[in-house]
Amino acid sequence: MAGEGVGGSHAVPVHPLGERDALIKAAITGRCPMAAIYDGRVRLFCPYMLGRNKEGYWRLLVYQYGGQSSGGLQRKDGRGDWRCFSVEKIGALRILDAAWQAAEPHSRRPKCIDRIELQVED
Repeated sequence: MAGEGVGGSHAVPVHPLGERDALIKAAITGRCPMAAIYDGRVRLFCPYMLGRNKEGYWRLLVYQYGGQSSGGLQRKDGRGDWRCFSVEKIGALRILDAAWQAAEPHSRRPKCIDRIELQVED
């Protein structure tokens, strides 16, 4: 498995896109929370939608409920926030043995996803 430096100090395993895709699809289908390194920060999230943007790159709409974020979790109650991740930038991805974190429904189709591959069924 290839590695990439995060913060210049340690290697983070990077899954080939096929392996990441399979893990993400399993988590969406099974409503399983995930953990990953994204932009050098640990993120805890529930994946809600996987698809491609207008340029054809994979994007993942998540409800981030824990971990770190450069801007902090935006909700006033501190419960979490919607994020759109570039799948290619996700490292150290794993499915957690934890309860699914329900979020208020995303009110509109996210701008980051043009073609939906898979999404959580209500």
